[in-house]
Amino acid sequence: MPVLRHAFTLYAVRELGRFSSFLSRARESAPLEEGLRCLREASVATLGMEFDTLTRFDAASVVGLFTHAEQARILARLVDERARLLVQHGQLQAGLEDSVYAGQLLACSRQRFGVPKDARAAEVLLREVGEPSALV
Repeated sequence: MPVLRHAFTLYAVRELGRFSSFLSRARESAPLEEGLRCLREASVATLGMEFDTLTRFDAASVVGLFTHAEQARILARLVDERARLLVQHGQLQAGLEDSVYAGQLLACSRQRFGVPKDARAAEVLLREVGEPSALV
C-alpha cells in the first residue's frame, strides 16, 4: 500500500508542475475568476479534492486528511498561488489571510509528519516541479 500512496503523491506533484504555467499565466493576465477556476482544477487534479472545500477548514483538520507531507505542501502552494492572485487583483486583505493559512498548513504538516518527512516533501517538489521562482 505505501507504494501506491507514493505513486499517487508523485502523480500529484507532476500534475502541480503541469498546472504551474497555467497558474502563472492566469495570475498575470487573466481575470480573477479565471485564475480561481484554474486553482480549483489544479486542486482536483493534484489532490482529488475540491479547493474551496479544503480551504474552509482549519489547517490542522485539513492536514489530518492527508497521508503524506507532500499533499499538505501542494495545498499550501495552491493557497499561496491564490494569495498572489488576490494581491495581483487588489484584494490585499484576502491575500494576506491566504498567506497566513498557507504557513499554517506547512506548520501543521511539520507537526503531523515531522520535520524529516516535511524536508523530504520539499526535495520531491524541487525535483519534480523545479525551483519556486520558476513557478512565479
